[in-house]
Amino acid sequence: MKKTNFLTLIAAVIMLTMAACKPVDDPQSHVTVTTAEPTFVTGRTASCGAEVTADDAGLLIEIGVCWSLSEKPTIENNVMKSHKCSQPYTCLLSSLEPNTVYHVRGYAKYGTEYCYGDEKTFTTLGADAPSASPVTTIEATEITSQYFRAGVKVEPFGASNFMVGVCFSIQPDFTIEDCIGYEYGYEEENGVYQVYCQGLSPNTTYYYRAFVVWDEGSDYFNFSTNNYFYGETLSFTTPEVPLMLELNTYVNYYSWSGHYIEAYGSMHCNRPEVVDQVGFCYSTTNEYPQFESDFCITAATPTGSEWYDFYGNIYNVSANTKYYIRTYARYKTDSIRYGNVVEYETY
Repeated sequence: MKKTNFLTLIAAVIMLTMAACKPVDDPQSHVTVTTAEPTFVTGRTASCGAEVTADDAGLLIEIGVCWSLSEKPTIENNVMKSHKCSQPYTCLLSSLEPNTVYHVRGYAKYGTEYCYGDEKTFTTLGADAPSASPVTTIEATEITSQYFRAGVKVEPFGASNFMVGVCFSIQPDFTIEDCIGYEYGYEEENGVYQVYCQGLSPNTTYYYRAFVVWDEGSDYFNFSTNNYFYGETLSFTTPEVPLMLELNTYVNYYSWSGHYIEAYGSMHCNRPEVVDQVGFCYSTTNEYPQFESDFCITAATPTGSEWYDFYGNIYNVSANTKYYIRTYARYKTDSIRYGNVVEYETY
């Protein structure tokens, strides 16, 4: 009994296998392949695709596009299979020759037979000719003196393994090879990506453009590939950072070996590069000593640090005299900023 059941099972498997491998009568009558117009044609690449409809989708084994230099290309020529099950699909053809006419059409393997769509032709561009791009640079938002956010729109172009980002420069003509910075983004929805870029300077005009880099491999992305599409170059100017500067004044008095006052100052400035000089102003009559009209001593030229301490000595001071002393900072524009006034009476 067990032997009879086993033979029956084997016979059923053989019959199913033969049914699956049985050629479909006139498969072209059961399948329609509509080849799409090639898009995003460059000197080396082109996006080509098709849409396949079938009476029995379960018999669709393989879909893709085939191309050649001659008419009516078949799978015996060049083939790019689609990894997508949804319709329509797009395949990215690469390693093409510039200034060359190609013939392309979609295909579908239905059962054991191949069905072909209508034929399209395209001509690759010259090696240095500008080309259409699937990438659109979206206007930047959240622009600060240090970072900005930009959107990227990517149309389907046939690559299944790609990264999207934004690169930027202070020069209007650039690529990722000579930019001053770039970042990759994340997909937000419907092919729109958001990218945050950092490392900006205040009051500077930047140029930025979206890009997509793709790899023909399918397992691990190769960032060294030179397969790039770029979007339009846009620009913006970062805002000026409000200048914040704080000065503090401290003094000590020494009466031996000649009377003198030792003055100390501290500076905290968020843009120290604009400060050219620091020091002290003092007077015995003016409660608010001025750089232009009263006595001054130059303490130092700041080092560029946001926090900076300095000191200076006021010699030959008179005994039993009140002195008004305060720090000053001189900007490179020659304007003056003052610190707090310290009153000190010698003895």
